Amino acid sequence: MPKLQVNHLSKVFGDPKNGGVVALDNVSMDVTEGEVVAIVGPSGCGKTTLLRIIQGLETKSDGEIRIDGQPTKGVGFDRGFVFQQYGLLPWMTAKQNITFALEPKKIPKQERIRKAKEALEKVGLKDFEDSYPRQLSGGMQQRVGIARALAIEPDILLLDEPFGALDALTREVLQNEILRLIEEMRKTVIFVTHSVDEAVYLADRIVLMSPRPGQIKTIIPVEIPRPRAQKAEEVRGTQAYQSVRQNLWRQLMEVM
Repeated sequence: MPKLQVNHLSKVFGDPKNGGVVALDNVSMDVTEGEVVAIVGPSGCGKTTLLRIIQGLETKSDGEIRIDGQPTKGVGFDRGFVFQQYGLLPWMTAKQNITFALEPKKIPKQERIRKAKEALEKVGLKDFEDSYPRQLSGGMQQRVGIARALAIEPDILLLDEPFGALDALTREVLQNEILRLIEEMRKTVIFVTHSVDEAVYLADRIVLMSPRPGQIKTIIPVEIPRPRAQKAEEVRGTQAYQSVRQNLWRQLMEVM
């Protein structure tokens, strides 16, 4: 049984009989446990909307989302979400941002603190747990966002262009860091990206979406052995990488 099933999912913003916008139209896909899936497509094709519906942050118009065979009902701790723009509360420290996210789980305060410290250590921020967002660089703030998502111990990690707001160098560093964590923890991951290279380097499969209304045009397998973390140049130099990249680029240009 797939870990995640998206069945005939559709989303319309507004009244479909009075100028409503069809964002997603009959989208179906399965994601297996431990798989990393990238969602790529033109701007406005519904990539983020799809991710937000899976998380439960957005309602669907039709279809269903199932995790381990069970229909989802709103936001759940089985899914963790990493936002593009960090989403940190500025009046809270890095540690407090994480413990606050853990409060709905009804676990004791000391356990929340322990989990927050552990998550920050995993993303290399052990010495910055008492720092406020304004005291952290963009890359460090995004690490806190990733730590917060990991701290709730989700089965599925959802990332919405997590590196899109970062400079090129920081982006590459964080790509390797998140890839290391994914490969160590064997998480099921779905992420949205506009970067062809990022999709090929990180993913096991790439879902290419068509322009609005968003539909799945094709799914491209990435048959590059793991682990890949810390091997960016080595991986990108392989024939397998170049072949997938060229295929994705060609098909992406066809839908632009």
